[in-house]
Amino acid sequence: MKKILLVVTIGLMIAPAANAVPDLQLFIAGATYDFDDETWVLTTSGSVDLYVISAKEIHSDIIVSMALSGFAESDNPDGIVSISGFGGPDIDDWTWGYAPLASAPGWDQNEDLPPHGIFPTWFAEAHTGLYDMSQMVGDAIPGADFWDPTINGPGPANAHGRYKIFSLSIGAPVGTAVHFDAYTMNGDALAEFAPFSHDAAASIIPEPGTILLMSTGLLGLGLSAIRRRKR
Repeated sequence: MKKILLVVTIGLMIAPAANAVPDLQLFIAGATYDFDDETWVLTTSGSVDLYVISAKEIHSDIIVSMALSGFAESDNPDGIVSISGFGGPDIDDWTWGYAPLASAPGWDQNEDLPPHGIFPTWFAEAHTGLYDMSQMVGDAIPGADFWDPTINGPGPANAHGRYKIFSLSIGAPVGTAVHFDAYTMNGDALAEFAPFSHDAAASIIPEPGTILLMSTGLLGLGLSAIRRRKR
């Protein structure tokens, strides 16, 4: 009896470490974790290394949605916002409504991603393919068990899974934010999705060169104003 209890106790001690790792996660290299929104956030001129992380089981196809902010329903972003880097054609065709695309635009609580303060909005999807269990992964949220996927090896990678890195280029007007969600489908219905505490987002700011030109222009206007005052 003691041996059985010992085995059970060890099992209970080991299991939570792996079970604490979500089945699906998102992470952005160089991002800062916003504890209020519980989201990895990167302010960028358009380049994003997005990590899609799978754990504990094989996922035949993880879908990533990209939801835009800064566009009203009447402001169709087709041809205005484009994202490349998922391995297929550039993504520049957007749909208004609730993810997934299989059931947009209306929301069905039994089939769709919960709105979580993001939807309805303009969004698109990318299919990222098969995720096997050939790697070790962990919980990519800051804390005692933080696993940093940008570091190969160290850290509490305590679950079998796999992650993929997508180097994305986002072409969008300054001020646009792109919110990423990850999920799998069962036919036309949502099967599972990354916890909202493991989402990611990117906010677009001007290119450094553009900022310099704007600063130079503002400086020139300031100098002109000073000269006019002196006359």
